[in-house]
Amino acid sequence: MKSFLTNLSIFQIMISTFVQNTILSLVVTSITFAVLLLLNYLNKKNAITNEVSRKVVHIGAGTLYLAIYFYNDQGYFSKYFNIFPNLFWTCILLWKSQHHSSGSQKYDLVVGTITRTHRASELLRGPLFFNFVMIVCGTILYKTVLGSIIIGILTWGDGLAAVIGVRYGSKRKIYRSKTLDGLLTIFVAGTIASIIYISLLVNFQSVDLFKICVISFITGVIETLSPSDFDNLTIPLCILVVHYFIY
Repeated sequence: MKSFLTNLSIFQIMISTFVQNTILSLVVTSITFAVLLLLNYLNKKNAITNEVSRKVVHIGAGTLYLAIYFYNDQGYFSKYFNIFPNLFWTCILLWKSQHHSSGSQKYDLVVGTITRTHRASELLRGPLFFNFVMIVCGTILYKTVLGSIIIGILTWGDGLAAVIGVRYGSKRKIYRSKTLDGLLTIFVAGTIASIIYISLLVNFQSVDLFKICVISFITGVIETLSPSDFDNLTIPLCILVVHYFIY
């Protein structure tokens, strides 16, 4: 009888956790669509530029990664429901890239909001890479220091670097369109974001400021030398390699 009650209690916990994590995944997915619709509206009203809408999507998606904090780990596999929004958007990006003609006169919400050139083929680079990284950090690197640093630097460091670099660093270019201001932004914003992400998703005791600063600076240098369409891939790979050698 005692064994039965124990098993029943475990089953109830699993069901409760399953429901909680499922609802959370659906809420996060709904937020991504709401943000996209809002940005599309503001873009059409000329309240924001296409570049701003792209970066808001970039930073917003990476910030929603913090929703992992609310996932219940007792659900065993259901904690990995956190990647549902990314899997869903990966499917959308793949579908749009194949079915939206670059010569089409019809405006497309996804292509128009999250691409630089309004070409569907661009969805298979930066946006798709970003989703792949989120999926890896939401599963293999779930609530780890490495996963937190990757998303922190990729989201806020890289996200703000483009905005700051274009707005204030046009006269301080280092390599092609990349600027000193952008590099410093990755270093500062990436370091701060990494500390916040680690503190929330792992614990504050896991924060190693010196190592995070080293990773952020080297990543900033690599991002400066990387093609814009591939930095969502080169940044995580750089962080992975540097983390391997210094942690």
